[in-house]
Amino acid sequence: MGDERPIVLLVEDDHSIAQLYSIKLRMDGYRVDIANDAATAGILFDRSTPDVVCVDSRLPDGYGRDVVSSLVGRGAAVIQLTNDQEAHEHPPAGVAASLLKWRTTPADLSAAIAGLVAARKPH
Repeated sequence: MGDERPIVLLVEDDHSIAQLYSIKLRMDGYRVDIANDAATAGILFDRSTPDVVCVDSRLPDGYGRDVVSSLVGRGAAVIQLTNDQEAHEHPPAGVAASLLKWRTTPADLSAAIAGLVAARKPH
């Protein structure tokens, strides 16, 4: 039998933040893949077809908005992580949730992901 845990793709270029979030998510039963740039995010998305993608709004090789638009277009449930109030208040089309990184604890992120995973499960 395969690994049935929900898959989260975390797109975050700050290694410390990525590790902090991923530790909590793994403790809560998620399989977590981490991409530190937009190019890697696309590769990992194609490999694992994650249940939820969490994307930092600023990445070293492009804006998170571009990654979000691309992944939403491919059917992904996307949570935008940002420190930019304007980006938070006006997320790209199709974003399921927008969270301010400076106010989002690992538990907050896990709860947001749990809500999306539950909403996407067939009833």
